[in-house]
Amino acid sequence: MSNIQKLNNVQHAQVRIKQAPCVSDEIMFSPVYTSEMRALQSNFPLMFYKNAEENTFQPIALFGFEQSENLFIDDEQWHSQYIPMLVQRGPLMIAVDGQTDTGEPARVVAIDMDHPNISETEGEPLFLEFGGNTEYLDRLATMLEGIHVGHTTTPQFAEALAQYGLITSITLKITLRNGQDHALEGFYAVDDEKLQMLNEEALTDLHRRGHLLPAYMMVASQSQLKRLIDLKNQKVSS
Repeated sequence: MSNIQKLNNVQHAQVRIKQAPCVSDEIMFSPVYTSEMRALQSNFPLMFYKNAEENTFQPIALFGFEQSENLFIDDEQWHSQYIPMLVQRGPLMIAVDGQTDTGEPARVVAIDMDHPNISETEGEPLFLEFGGNTEYLDRLATMLEGIHVGHTTTPQFAEALAQYGLITSITLKITLRNGQDHALEGFYAVDDEKLQMLNEEALTDLHRRGHLLPAYMMVASQSQLKRLIDLKNQKVSS
């Protein structure tokens, strides 16, 4: 259940956000956006997950090999230099509250008061003593705007790659040091070979639309699969 409220410095003056991972971070993967792929590619394998109902592809950062497995969380902290924006935002989100003077939907910051990281005694405060925003809240508000923009730009990226046949199904089979087998199925990746073979017109089109760099970042991120396997080996051996 969720208890979504419009954030304000009166009702939520004492609210703090705990920074330790919570149960909602125990996930196998998280959706990600093109604007953060440069930071993501040096931390996580980046792949696509297909929405079968809508026949669309969503870029994701992979955290584990099983449902509810996040190998980057240990000792109640994330072991990565960067955390995807949808995870970083915690209980905060963008909501619509009425309209602007020009008739556009008015976006506001909202908060889920039932989120497990909500506290009044520990964590980062959202408001200063006399009502102003803390630096933490300002940073999260900027991130939320990035998420809002990403809801438009990232599907366009996936559509463009699909248009050029650059998204391919993958199956990853690994055998851990203890002999246990794992198969990662149902995910997709950027086809590096086809990307390298694109003609100049296609490359120019992807570059012009801002899709070429994130495509290369997704390809580069495949080197992080080794790290993920190492983390899995550490988990099963401990």
